[in-house]
Amino acid sequence: MKKFIACLLVGLFALAFAACDNDNPPATTTENKPTQSTPGTAQDIYFAPKGVRLEIGMLPEGPLEALGEPKSTLECPSCAIPNAMDTDYNYPGFKLTVTQPEDGSPYIAAIQLIDDTYTIPGGVTIGSTLEEITAAYGTDYREDNGHYYYTQGLSVLHFATENGKVSQILYEYDLDH
Repeated sequence: MKKFIACLLVGLFALAFAACDNDNPPATTTENKPTQSTPGTAQDIYFAPKGVRLEIGMLPEGPLEALGEPKSTLECPSCAIPNAMDTDYNYPGFKLTVTQPEDGSPYIAAIQLIDDTYTIPGGVTIGSTLEEITAAYGTDYREDNGHYYYTQGLSVLHFATENGKVSQILYEYDLDH
């Protein structure tokens, strides 16, 4: 029963941040090369805990091995991709979601920072201000009720704010792409 409730909560969380009507899984290539960026412009969208570069859409095997044993894992049917399974790998400070499509390779579908353990490229962390976000990532974002979205290729960097401070950082696959 606990596992069912946990899966249900994960599914509800996914619904809050992604549309569930896209049949097209992302490409599983890692051929996107990092670009040089300057302060106040869009940064390359990636997360690098423990020096391990994680990008949305990349194959998870190497990064999962490099990150080591997670604190816990949870497997649930994917909300975003029909006939696929999502596995959440919970590490101190962040959660990594890997989607396994029925007919395809697994890929990193989402990364959620859960506390201020990590600072992402550009110097932003949980607790940063909108001014710090725009200094690092520029003003080319979509805003919706305190949520700020930066898109690059198939990746979305999503900042949720409460009382003028970042309360959540989520990297996710751009289902609208």
